[in-house]
Amino acid sequence: MNFKEGTFTDKDFLSPSYINLNNPKVFEMDEMFYSTLIAVNYYREQDDLILKNLIDTNINMNISIFYEKQDSYKTIRELTYHIGNVGVDLKEGKQNRGDIDIAAFSYNDAKYIRKEMQVNGEEIYYMYIYLTVFSKDKKELEYLINKVEGIAESKGIQTRRAYFREEQGFLVTLPLMQNNNEIKNVAKRNILTSGLVSTYPFISSSIFDENGIFIGTNIYNNSLVFIDRYDTSKYKNANICIFGTSGARKIFLHKTINIKE
Repeated sequence: MNFKEGTFTDKDFLSPSYINLNNPKVFEMDEMFYSTLIAVNYYREQDDLILKNLIDTNINMNISIFYEKQDSYKTIRELTYHIGNVGVDLKEGKQNRGDIDIAAFSYNDAKYIRKEMQVNGEEIYYMYIYLTVFSKDKKELEYLINKVEGIAESKGIQTRRAYFREEQGFLVTLPLMQNNNEIKNVAKRNILTSGLVSTYPFISSSIFDENGIFIGTNIYNNSLVFIDRYDTSKYKNANICIFGTSGARKIFLHKTINIKE
């Protein structure tokens, strides 16, 4: 008996065996559970990398960050119009006490953004941050989610769980460069260029070369740093630049790392 050739293609190797969307709090696929957190707010001024503490953990997590640059001229014009309207309302005192406090905060925030853009040459962006935590155990996933929420809160990041949007949260943290319109309005947050720097996501938790020379300690997590700068499989060349104040023993460090020469 002759059988016809099947239609099994390469993409079938990548396709999951099953997807379960019955639970609005969890996205389940191939015996793995996923849950997404959406960053909805954070401190405007940061003096440290806001995602450093999250990346330094051993929690299984996918992070996606999207930036959308806004037109500076249009933004300044809209801010000026908003400041004028709110300023009149505050002067006339039309709202109740609670509304006045909110309006005053919005008024001062708009003036701050406009000043930074006009005086300090800042650019304004819309930023979106998504965190998808995953585990093979549903109870462990809940524990990890609570831990991530605590770490994020300690850095001034307010998060919201993507209930009933777990599928969209899972997709938005895949390396597809697609910000889902169904959840982006929740995550949208304006940010200036100076604040954008604090979201730099590429952080090394440890720097250790097997045949490296001890250089010092990592200022972020106090781990030991061993570098073999002659390892051509990792570094293009052996050049190195040392900065430090007078008396910081730069020459001693230079002699130490040049033992192999």
